Amino acid sequence: MTYKLDTIRLLIAHDSQDDAEQLMNALRNAGRATRAELVLGEDDLLRALKSGSWELLLCRPAFGGCTLEQAMAHMQRLGKAVPTIALVDEFDQQTLLTTLQAGGRAMAPVSNRELIMLLVDQQLQHLQLRKERQQLELALRDAEKRLSVLMDQSRDAIAYVVDGMHIHANDAYLEMFGYDSADDLAGVPIMDMVSAADHEKLKKLLRSRAQDESQTNELECRGVNTGGDEFDATFVFSPSTYDGEACTQIVIRSAAVDESALQEKLDEMSRMDQVTGLYNRGWLMEQLDLALSAAVQQGQMSAVLYLRVDQFEQHQSVVGIEGADEALGLVAEALRGAIQGPVPLARVGDEEFALLLPVDDRDAAREQAEALRKVIEVLMPAVQGRTLHLTASIGVAFVQEDSRNSQAVMTKALDCCNKAQKANNQQGNSVHVHDPMDDVAAGSSEAVLLSIRQALEHNSFRLMYQPLMNLSDEGDHLFEVFVHLPQKDGEDLKPEAFMPVAAEHGLAGKIDRWVTLHAMRTAAAQQGRVSLLINLSGHSLQETDLASWIGKAIKAARFDGSRLLFQLSEADANSFLKQAQVFGEQIAVLGSGLSISRFAGGINPFKLFEHLPAKMVKFDGSFTQELGKAESKQKFADLISTASGQGRKVVVGFVESAQQMQVLWTLNGINYLQGYYLQAPGPEMQVNEEG
Repeated sequence: MTYKLDTIRLLIAHDSQDDAEQLMNALRNAGRATRAELVLGEDDLLRALKSGSWELLLCRPAFGGCTLEQAMAHMQRLGKAVPTIALVDEFDQQTLLTTLQAGGRAMAPVSNRELIMLLVDQQLQHLQLRKERQQLELALRDAEKRLSVLMDQSRDAIAYVVDGMHIHANDAYLEMFGYDSADDLAGVPIMDMVSAADHEKLKKLLRSRAQDESQTNELECRGVNTGGDEFDATFVFSPSTYDGEACTQIVIRSAAVDESALQEKLDEMSRMDQVTGLYNRGWLMEQLDLALSAAVQQGQMSAVLYLRVDQFEQHQSVVGIEGADEALGLVAEALRGAIQGPVPLARVGDEEFALLLPVDDRDAAREQAEALRKVIEVLMPAVQGRTLHLTASIGVAFVQEDSRNSQAVMTKALDCCNKAQKANNQQGNSVHVHDPMDDVAAGSSEAVLLSIRQALEHNSFRLMYQPLMNLSDEGDHLFEVFVHLPQKDGEDLKPEAFMPVAAEHGLAGKIDRWVTLHAMRTAAAQQGRVSLLINLSGHSLQETDLASWIGKAIKAARFDGSRLLFQLSEADANSFLKQAQVFGEQIAVLGSGLSISRFAGGINPFKLFEHLPAKMVKFDGSFTQELGKAESKQKFADLISTASGQGRKVVVGFVESAQQMQVLWTLNGINYLQGYYLQAPGPEMQVNEEG
């Protein structure tokens, strides 16, 4: 069981923005940090702690009037367990002692980057171990619950003892020694369970166990019950835990116990989910193996329906963990009631279920999935005095003769469930059915590469145009150009799905050129005056003849170069800074300009303007999504004001709702708005000729 740390969320509390940025870049270049935020004072720190989760804090002893001790106190008050490394001017024992007393984990001279890197790695390793320990503790508690159920149902007499005193026993043990309840037995010494003639043997065994509690011991003796009756018994002492406490387990096995029945019960319990009463993931994978065998030997196709309850964390925050478990039990009960016959059904994750059923075709599987989706949609259970409006997203994958293995089928079903949950504007309540014959949809790099080459050869890329609404000039018709890769099933792959493959095989530049030329030709054919915002990948900038080619393409398309803006992401602009600088100077001669997208993702984004003559910036979409938070809104407003004040046109994209529009109207400095709420990308440039 491992905890995977995909993204290091790093908080830097510093007294120098330039030094902090250099430190962040050093961490990024070393492949350690992928997201960082700088806080220059106490207010910044509080906003950051309240608005996000962080894996690590690098903290100067004093920053913007705040001290390391104050920062640690704020984290303790807010319940934030963020490992902290102090970055000091000089290393000495007293400062180290003060740092550790305040709650810091480590200390390093701010100038010693190598030591800082080693300490960062060390703290991240500790974090990973802590997360894994938490997961293991959860697994241990679950195992203890299973053990408790097994013990209570066992025919063997079983008890738990601490310091020679009973703390718990099952019914068989109570009956054997004549006690009515476990409460009556609690605190009774184990010595009372053995006849007086065997007390010395028991004392000797207990002394031996005191020296080494890891051993297992047997004691053949005469047991004695509350009535004074004695009987032959073999006590087996072994180390164990009960309710999280180390103790000794005592088992007095009945001669009449059926070992096969006990093992069968144990096997059954190991396959059950204690919350819902359904089988668990391991059991379902066994059923998948059988279905795969049936597909190979008999040609019987089966479908895996992978169901996830939408926005489950939100429901859990309303009704609590106990209420959430109750809701999951009700969902499981509803699924059982909706399924006819002995269909394998299991809980495979926190709020995830899966079932396996034989089907004749894909349509039958889709119908079953839709039926289950509707069952959950109308469920609306009352939990903890609250009515929950539940929905579920379902992914469907198939077990066929050519299926590689059971795990691959489950992975496809999970991927389809993820796609279903992204439907309906990320609200889910949808069904997505996988097409096993579609290698491209399965993410095959080879298939995507072949599709790219065919599109370049046959000019079959599809261009989509999304307008940017000018807030002060209705006659300004500016369109951002997006390229899609059509597929045989009529669906399109978006750039994020195929451009990484294109870049890997040296085709990103060719695609960018194709987009540029065909977009200009389309725009030139419009009767109204149209401007274009064309996205370029960083790989295109490495082609030294790109600007020269653009000049020739402008002439060939008979397009006005002053109506062209080429857009680079902030990450690409930083990664290919020198090439971007040269490119910007070259296209300026043509009358064209540069725009930066995903802007303000780094600590000091405006430093980029010292090197690049960017005319426009398009802010990262996360700023639009966080407009509902007052602190985030103010931070965004300040960034917009700074960009606008430096003479850059400002684009705010990802506008998806009327509420976002209302907030954005109140912010000064915005030139363009863009998003699905205004108009989705389409195959045509819709130009209002009257404007």
